[in-house]
Formats: sequence, structure tokens, C-alpha cells
Amino acid sequence: MKSYKYIIAGGGVAAGIAAQKFIELGVGKGELAIISDDNTEPYHRPPLSKGFLAGNEEKENLYINKSSFYEENGIDVLLNTLITGADFAQKILSTEGGKEIKYEKLLIATGSRLRKFDVPGIDLPGLHYLRTMNDSRDIRSSMKKGKKAVTIGGSYISMETAAVCAQNGMEVTMVFPERRVMEKFFTPEMSQFFEKYFKERGVSMMPNESVASFSGIRKVTLVVLQSGRQVGANLVIAGIGVDPAIEPFRHTLIKINKGIVVNEYLETNQPDVYAAGDITRYKDLLFNTDRRLDHWDNAKSQAIHAVNVIMGKREPYNYLPYYFSEVFDLSFEYWGDEEEADEIVYRGDVESNSFSTWWLSNGRLMAAFVMGRPEEEREKAQEWIKEKKMLNGEELEAAESLSDL
Repeated sequence: MKSYKYIIAGGGVAAGIAAQKFIELGVGKGELAIISDDNTEPYHRPPLSKGFLAGNEEKENLYINKSSFYEENGIDVLLNTLITGADFAQKILSTEGGKEIKYEKLLIATGSRLRKFDVPGIDLPGLHYLRTMNDSRDIRSSMKKGKKAVTIGGSYISMETAAVCAQNGMEVTMVFPERRVMEKFFTPEMSQFFEKYFKERGVSMMPNESVASFSGIRKVTLVVLQSGRQVGANLVIAGIGVDPAIEPFRHTLIKINKGIVVNEYLETNQPDVYAAGDITRYKDLLFNTDRRLDHWDNAKSQAIHAVNVIMGKREPYNYLPYYFSEVFDLSFEYWGDEEEADEIVYRGDVESNSFSTWWLSNGRLMAAFVMGRPEEEREKAQEWIKEKKMLNGEELEAAESLSDL
């Protein structure tokens, strides 16, 4: 039975960043292993729906570490290796094929799994999901062969892939069940801006629609909707969400609640077992709630923090939720949690590509969205949310500079 002092279970962003941190903190050769069911070493996923999909980024630039990093530091990277179970009392992981691997300390970073359709026609070629480098490459290849693309879902992935397809000369339709794009996050005014921006660039919107089936003879040629409407397609990209990849640990004693539950130190309820990234349901100390985030920045931050804790620096994880996206020539960022907000303030012109949105709750700044605005707005947004700053909405809207507040 193979044995390691430290094991990272998973092969995504958190795994690659955690490996860097382990080496930085002095882990020796032969002490660390990464167990991944992927067929390649850890890489960054955000470019898969942006630059890499568009053909503007090379494959080599996606990798978190060069192959030589793992070799030179004596890290065993066990690819195409699926973890099927765990005995936390004996500190043993089971893998597909019946092999067992022993650890002293375990960092679970298995990430998330794509949700997939369960309707007629799901096996037809031309229907794509986007999670891996190969998925992105396949979609890029399909873009060159077809003229009509349908993206399903009204979130980041759907918006980003729709933009890339349109920029590659395809006729694009976005289909989503919500009343407006990014309904759970954008205000109505923000949705209106983005919908108009996309339509001006050739992207059609079909809100309030769900997929009934996919149709075609040798490949997808039609997306049939619950309303009975049909949309022609040579390429379909489904972005209907993800779920935490908890399967290997479902029948163990580890605490699970829509993700692996960790405390403020990213420790699970099992001894010497930690978790980081999309898999975790962690304690958000800033907003006093439990949270699970599917985003690159949180995965990176948790990976670094978890390794610090494993190596003896036991401090609570205090993180400001953060998202970013790029569509067409727009780039925007978001910090915080707007769920409990009772007041919304705009700076700039919400009908232009230069505005910011500020969510307040009884005067406390809870969240902010910034696009095309002065750098001070990016800086103050993060600073003030962390400080739980109290603001007057009218003054915030009217101020020429945030330094005046």
C-alpha cells in the first residue's frame, strides 16, 4: 500500500495552488501526492469559457504549475485515478480498481460536477457541457463547423460562451428558465443593460423557457422547448449548474450538507481531514452564514489557507466573496452578498458600459458590482464591505469621488 504524509484529493485549481503552498512551506520529496480523476495536471478553468475557447490563449498557459514542478519537488501526481471511498479512522483512501492509499493528513479538493440534462436526445453529438480543457477544445472545433449556436442557462458560463460564439460569427440564442438574464444576481436594470448589449451583437434571448428535448438524426439540429417552440442549432452548450463532488465520501462519517462541511479553519469533522474549494460548505465570518462558492478565487484562497492550517498556522478563514467575468469587450467584478439588501444605488450610467451597483442593508454596504469605473470604486468596494461601512444611499450616488464619503 502506498503511503504519503500529505494527500490532495482532487485535480483542479485548489489542488494545483495547494501543491505550490505545500512546497513553499517545506514539504519534502515523496511526502505529497495529488490524486485526480482528470487526465492532465491541474489547470486554471476560467479561460475555458473565455480566452482559451476563443483561441486566444495557449494550452500551456493554463497549467498552474509546469510538469517539471511536480517532478523536481518529488510530488506524485496520480492522474486518471478515481477515489471511490475513504476510511477516515484508518486514514485510507480507496480508488477504482481496488487500490488503497494511506495518508497522514488529507486535503479534499474534489471540486464540483456538472449537472446534465435528463431529456430525450441527450446522447446526440453536438450537445456540449463545459468543464474541462477537452470540453472547451471540442466546443471551439464545433464553432468552426456550424453557423447556429444555442446556449442553455442564464448564468456566467452561458453568457461567456454565447459571447465567444457570437464573436466567431455564429448566430446565437440564449435559452434560460428565468425571466431575465442573471436574475438571481443582477438587478432588473442590470439585466436590461446586458440583454440589450448582447442583442446588439447578434445574440437572441429566450427567457422563461426550459428544454423538453434535443432532436436530430446524426447530431443535434433542434432544441425543443417546453413551450413547444423550437430553435435550430449546430452547436448546443449547456450551462445549467454544478453540484459538489461528494460521491466518494457520501457513505462515510464526514459531515455533508450540500458540500463537505468545514469549520472556520477549513477543518472537517474527521481528524486530519481538511477541505478547500468548490466542495466546501464553509463558515462565512463576514456575513455570519454558511456558504458554498463555485469560483476560482475562493478555490485559490481556500487552498492556500488550508495548507497554512495543515502546516501549523491555525487561523480562521475570513474571505470576501468575489466573482469576475468577461463578455465581449466588457469586464466586470462583484464582491459581497446582496441577499439581505434593502436599498440599491447606482453610480455612473446603468444604460452604458460604465456603472457600478451598490447594495445596502439598513445603511451597511453588503455588496458591489463594478464595471468600467474609476479604480477607487474597485478599491473602496472591497474595503468598505470588509469594514461593514455605513453609507447614505443618496450621498453615495451623488458623490463625485468616494474619497469624499
